[in-house]
Amino acid sequence: MTIIVDYRCVDCGSTGEAYLASPPPSTLSCAACGGESRRRWSPVGMISRAPDAPPAPKRAPGNRSLCAENPDVPGLCHMSPAAGRAWVARARGDNRALDAELAAQEKAAAVTKPTMADAISHEHTHSHV
Repeated sequence: MTIIVDYRCVDCGSTGEAYLASPPPSTLSCAACGGESRRRWSPVGMISRAPDAPPAPKRAPGNRSLCAENPDVPGLCHMSPAAGRAWVARARGDNRALDAELAAQEKAAAVTKPTMADAISHEHTHSHV
């Protein structure tokens, strides 16, 4: 069985994913610098693009992702920004932020019917440093 495994480089901080047989190794060689990449936690099978699809566009420098800003909240690399904001608010016990985010999502859903892409995102082009 082949699974998707997330890795992060100890040396340069680069992140990536690999399709490997289970059980996957705990370390791999970093594609960016050749250093040691360690396996990260991630939900199995959560991917919103085909393995051969082009990668998502890169973020502007200095524009950190939710998972980079909240490394203690698991699963954020696999959520859309809206779902991630709600997840962080739940993790922090911030009910005001959660209520505000859910209200914004309900307002957006009234205009455009939500899709799976509104909840799940799987891209590793963002910076974790």
